[in-house]
Amino acid sequence: MQLATNLILYIFLSLGAGYILRSIKDEEGAPKLKWYVGGLIIGAVCAVVNAVLVSGGLLFGAAFNLDAVLGAFLGGLGTGLFIGIPIGLITAYDMFKRFTFVDGWLLFFKIIIIFIVIGGTISSLAVPKYSTQQWFDFFIFGLAQGGIYALIALGYTLVYGILFMINFAHGEIFMSGAFTAFFVARALATPPAEDMPAFLDTYPLLALIMIFLVAMVTSTIVAVTVERVAYKPLRYAPRLVPLITAIGASFFLQYTFRGFYGSGVEAYPQVPALTGDLVVGDLMLFLALVIVAGVGGWASTFLYQRLKKAFIDQPNLSWLPFTLTVFVLLVVIYLVVPILKGGLVSVINGAFPITPEYAAEQDITTTAEVALSISKIQFTVILSSVGLMVGLYYFVQKTKIGKAMRAVAEDKDVAALMGINVDQVISITFALGAALAGAAGVLYGLMFRQVNFFMGFFPGLKAFTAAVLGGIGNIPGAMIGGLFLGIFESVGPSLFLEGLGIPAPYQLKDAIAFTMLVLVLIFRPTGIMGVDLGKKKA
Repeated sequence: MQLATNLILYIFLSLGAGYILRSIKDEEGAPKLKWYVGGLIIGAVCAVVNAVLVSGGLLFGAAFNLDAVLGAFLGGLGTGLFIGIPIGLITAYDMFKRFTFVDGWLLFFKIIIIFIVIGGTISSLAVPKYSTQQWFDFFIFGLAQGGIYALIALGYTLVYGILFMINFAHGEIFMSGAFTAFFVARALATPPAEDMPAFLDTYPLLALIMIFLVAMVTSTIVAVTVERVAYKPLRYAPRLVPLITAIGASFFLQYTFRGFYGSGVEAYPQVPALTGDLVVGDLMLFLALVIVAGVGGWASTFLYQRLKKAFIDQPNLSWLPFTLTVFVLLVVIYLVVPILKGGLVSVINGAFPITPEYAAEQDITTTAEVALSISKIQFTVILSSVGLMVGLYYFVQKTKIGKAMRAVAEDKDVAALMGINVDQVISITFALGAALAGAAGVLYGLMFRQVNFFMGFFPGLKAFTAAVLGGIGNIPGAMIGGLFLGIFESVGPSLFLEGLGIPAPYQLKDAIAFTMLVLVLIFRPTGIMGVDLGKKKA
């Protein structure tokens, strides 16, 4: 009786909402809302109505209970979507007049996938297995992992945006930087004598900068060499030729580094400064750094303009204004950040004192020592990847080289006529993507703490998936695609695979990424932010 009553209610609601949604037309007379939007709206309406009815006891006489309301909302959402999506198809009735047989099967396949994902998600959430803290940990891990994917994906999308070529050797360029930097990290982590600490322990920030620079320079050298030797002679060859060459270059780099460094798995050195969870004091240090760097960066622009005018008559010293400005900014950061951090910590300790019981339980004395639910490694990876992505976007949008890159991507012949050295811009593009891949290699080593000659294969494929997901050739799309893929790969197994009754779902996290690649290529080849080149040219 209960099921029949709900079913009748949902059908009437769906028919009414479907009729209303179908009546909303655009200028050409077609339904304005997509079929899946109609289905989602109808499902949400059914869920809300069901929650209200159950909470008020109008149908089943149940007393008000928050758990009952939440359960009813989830049940109403699931049932409403299952019934509402087909009814929502009514809103796209005119679209079916132009459907082919293949379009119909693709739509049917899409609906089945949506049902599977929604069904698995509702089944997982209906029987809570993970706490809120665990879901937060999944999300943070996925965000850090996605940042690494995004940095690698930017290399794919930069090269494709200019050459319309997929550089399948890019995963090995990522590996080359990570593997070479590993030996530098191991040397810095080794004490020079028994009674002396390692350089990595004493000066962790300086050591990490050196490791990053070695990785980025190595990846850049490898990428530019591959571009000059393997790709440049094939610049005007059919597209299939450089694609095959890229695959060959990938295997060549894999086994070259295997010959240099061996085939074993090496454990990445641990950075003592990045062990453990982030504490409130670390967050205050980051906040102080952001404030000083932001204000100092804004003020340094005035210093740079003054110095530039002072050296305007000395072209041989044109590099000096920028160098002096950066030096002054770094000195200010070094001197002011510790002072500002101390002030912020004092404010936090005074404004939010901890209780003696909590202090004794956690073995701490001040609020600044309270641990947050995120590891220092993950925070460093997220912060570094976001900073590099923002820096790349600024470089491409604001600098002369970035504008030249965009001009070459738009039309190589016209860019050459305007005086742009196209070959040089292409080499810079390879170098830029490779530098980001090298930085991603160090972040990967810090996070997963192992490297080997084959380590670039799967991250490279997943980064390619992220680039396609976001829209190959689109820089913000590659960033969003990488972050989304990392989060989905981390949260997905627990969110909907367990709800489908699949044992050990985390063993299928790689399958999630590659399944997403196939689905994107089938249903939306242009990606989330990509543009159909045919429509763009038209």
